[in-house]
Amino acid sequence: MGRALKPLDTTRVPVGELARPPRPDLRVVALGGGTGLPTVLRGFRTALFGSRPWDPERDQTRLTAIATVADDGGSSGKLRASYHLPSPGDIRSCLLALAEGDPSMSDVFNFRFDGDGGVAGHSLGNLILTALTQLERDFSKAVARGGRMLSIRGRVLPSTSQSVVLRAELSDGTVLEGESNIAGARSPIRRLTLLPGDATALPEAREALEVADLIVIGPGSLYSSLVAVLLVRDLADSIARSRARVAFVMNLMTEPGETDRHTGVDHVMAIRRHAPTIPLHDVLVNTAPIATEQLDRYTAGGAAPVPPDVELLKALGHTVVEGDLLAAGSEVRHDPAKLARALLARIR
Repeated sequence: MGRALKPLDTTRVPVGELARPPRPDLRVVALGGGTGLPTVLRGFRTALFGSRPWDPERDQTRLTAIATVADDGGSSGKLRASYHLPSPGDIRSCLLALAEGDPSMSDVFNFRFDGDGGVAGHSLGNLILTALTQLERDFSKAVARGGRMLSIRGRVLPSTSQSVVLRAELSDGTVLEGESNIAGARSPIRRLTLLPGDATALPEAREALEVADLIVIGPGSLYSSLVAVLLVRDLADSIARSRARVAFVMNLMTEPGETDRHTGVDHVMAIRRHAPTIPLHDVLVNTAPIATEQLDRYTAGGAAPVPPDVELLKALGHTVVEGDLLAAGSEVRHDPAKLARALLARIR
């Protein structure tokens, strides 16, 4: 099992450089989906493994990604409808984030067809994962085979090997099914459930959580990525049993239709409401200013910075880790290296 936790404090904890390299037996599990989980994985891939020689027996279980498979839009949605498999899209993104093999193979997995033909809009990586599922007759084995093709550092596990659907009850009483529909909801989400409700997690995912030293949730779409993965009952139960430190990475911006007007406390309370047994020891909050031109572009699309509610988060018993977590560039994103440093600093 993981280390016993030191008592929590609620003081400001600045983000700094790691005082020492992470210990060689450290085990990290990151959960989520979308663009957020791959960001976390890229940071940990470098921080944990760097240029060290890769030892599959020793290193593979040091970094585990558990990704949502409920996406029903775009390429993933079409393949789910045709082949009745879990969504491959978030899995593919995680595999690419951990890839250390021939860059041309990553280019193949990342290729997306354009035009208006039969494969238009499909990611080639999604098609490969679908083909591997047909060959292996098991989605999780297909994902593992895809990981070997890309020579990933760590491993990627689906939250469940079943084909699941998200169901949202909105505050106005409307009920929506399917992630693509929920993302466009214009009324606050009251409750999210998973269909079927008895979807089970892979034994490897449960074990990874129970022996982890650090568990990371987020960043990512609050309901359709983060809550969605925690609705797999076995996963929440395994986090609750773990002695790991659990960190929640606060989103930088709200998402139009899904988290309009949500504050930092709203994000945390949504997690606590849907997975009440899991602890959230640390909440990581970005304090670096976002450029005005970036804000203007996001505001035009209906998004806004997430007010962190630092004092309220402290009052709720969370340690708030404040610091510069922002990536350079035109998009408002977390920086993988900064995020990994801040998270690894929580392990003493």
